[in-house]
Amino acid sequence: MSDARVLHFFGGKGGVGKTTLAAAYAVRLSEEVPKHRVLVVSLDPVQSLSDLVKKKLPAKPTKLQAGKGEGGLFGAELNPPALLKPFLAEYLPALAKAAVKGTHLSDEELGKLYQQAVPGLEELVALFHVVDLLESGDYDRIVVDTAPTSHTLRLFDLPAQLRKFLGFVKAGQDRAAPAPSGKGKKAAAAAAAEGSGGFLEQVGQKAEKLLALLKDPARTAFHLVALAEPVPEAQTRMYFTQLRERGLPVTEVVVNQVEDHEGCPACQGRRGLQAPHVRKYQALDKNVPVNLLGRREVAPRGLDGLKEFAKEWAAGKETKALEFSAAEGPPALVRAPSMPPIAAPPLPPTRLIFFVGQGGVGKSSCAAAAAVTLTEKEGPVLLISTDPAHSLSDVLQSRLTDTETQVKGTKGLYARELDMAGWFNALRKRLKEKAEKAFEGAPKAGNDVPADLLYLRNLLECAPPGIDELAAMSVLTDALVQERFKRIVVDSSPQVTNVRVVELADTAKTWLGALHGILNKHRAKGLGELADDLAAMLKHVKRFEDALASPSESRFVVVTRGEDLAASRTERLVEYLKEKKLQVERVLVNRVGPKSTCDKCENRRKLELNAAKAMEKKIGLPVTMAPALGRHPAGLRELKAFRTAWYALSAPPAKVKAA
Repeated sequence: MSDARVLHFFGGKGGVGKTTLAAAYAVRLSEEVPKHRVLVVSLDPVQSLSDLVKKKLPAKPTKLQAGKGEGGLFGAELNPPALLKPFLAEYLPALAKAAVKGTHLSDEELGKLYQQAVPGLEELVALFHVVDLLESGDYDRIVVDTAPTSHTLRLFDLPAQLRKFLGFVKAGQDRAAPAPSGKGKKAAAAAAAEGSGGFLEQVGQKAEKLLALLKDPARTAFHLVALAEPVPEAQTRMYFTQLRERGLPVTEVVVNQVEDHEGCPACQGRRGLQAPHVRKYQALDKNVPVNLLGRREVAPRGLDGLKEFAKEWAAGKETKALEFSAAEGPPALVRAPSMPPIAAPPLPPTRLIFFVGQGGVGKSSCAAAAAVTLTEKEGPVLLISTDPAHSLSDVLQSRLTDTETQVKGTKGLYARELDMAGWFNALRKRLKEKAEKAFEGAPKAGNDVPADLLYLRNLLECAPPGIDELAAMSVLTDALVQERFKRIVVDSSPQVTNVRVVELADTAKTWLGALHGILNKHRAKGLGELADDLAAMLKHVKRFEDALASPSESRFVVVTRGEDLAASRTERLVEYLKEKKLQVERVLVNRVGPKSTCDKCENRRKLELNAAKAMEKKIGLPVTMAPALGRHPAGLRELKAFRTAWYALSAPPAKVKAA
């Protein structure tokens, strides 16, 4: 148990058990110091905390368990949009007032552009709120259940990005301030700056304070939750490095759902698969402990279940009991079970097939297996990963880059792991060069740089958070337009409650549209090239939106696991896709165990099947089952065997041939 640290973040790839561990840790803190007021709060848009404690949690903290005196355990699921509303009521007018006239753009035009950098701020405002709750003295400790990896890293970058953006705004004001000789004008400018700068200054100071707290190992702890599997392991190691680079204190790695020493050869095979991944976690940093938690056949649910789990965890015996011997390692691949009588329905005849779902469910394996099968049957297929933590190279056993590469052993399968950072940096460089060109003759350095040049030079730093995903949208649109491939199979980034590339279409359209509208008015002043670039990007956004809206061009396969919490998240994701009028083809429940004489394996299989049946009934969509193999499928032969073993949970209306 930690000492004086008051802010605990639980983070990791989606599906590793962050919510369960965050809630159990909060229970531990509350039980060990009953006089303390401990708050567990969820920043994860999936909002599984309510599902876990079996109680609908409002945004305002509510007491879950009484302690001594005023102490106890409290829970909350924040509503970022509601928190953002009062913030924007002050922030937007302050930005508008802070704008000054540039060489080409008026203060009103620049003010409108400043106000476009708002989407994504709601998450930062939610984090500000957590700190406010802590500093108010209402709570002694706060445990935060964060969103999945890339989402949380982006959140932790927001304070620095906001500070940088406000720096541009202030620098523009400073450069526009009149010379000392004009006393009246100077006083007027100072008064204007005072009126707008007060609130912006407070926001900047809040961002500074938040950064300092996040990096303070005496007050903040980051608990990295992982699974001993290939994709979670790769992402956890990346996450660990990224947190270290940002100066955030990682205090432990918790490897969840480790198999014990009991059971049949298949059970021990599953344990053997975990061994090399645990060893890699242990090699990350000898000063960061790696703690192991065993897999529970029935996951802890409700406060009573969490209390029992917290007690077992606090005892600290599991890590020792679950330790791996030097001899333990992965078994040979178990052959995929023969296909059950209900064949899997064929994959939809659409250009774009998105495999979506939370992290850790096996999206990459499923997307790759589908692409391998489709290539054999139909011809050229592009398989592309838009997940920042790529795993297609491992799955295909082929070295992939950001260039379309033909997969060895296939006649028409091309694969690509999108380098979003590289694409975004190239775009940044191009736009900066065009901005500089439009201001020929204007000062390029020192205090005389025009405010509009300063803004346009740093255009992408002033963009809404998450705009780097334009890379995925642009690349997918290019592939659609070129028509080189019959199918484009997308291994998407992990989902929370939404599909980020879908949400981005609205955000990008608003931001690019406002920017293009203003720059286009000043074409004659040299801003034409920049306006044309933005117009081309807007066309890409529109083409992508049209493709998403058309069932003949885009469909979604939602990948999940046969678990209660995963089922709840899947239902919400399907609901979201339907609300957006996007075509959900099916739900694919991955890694379902075969029939077994082992009580442990058979019990697990029944729980998975029951969860899948409940899901199919509730969402009203066909559910396809994918088998659990001896290890995660890799290479063309294993992927083909994996794909042809998929089967429908319920008999389809008519007999169909499996694709």
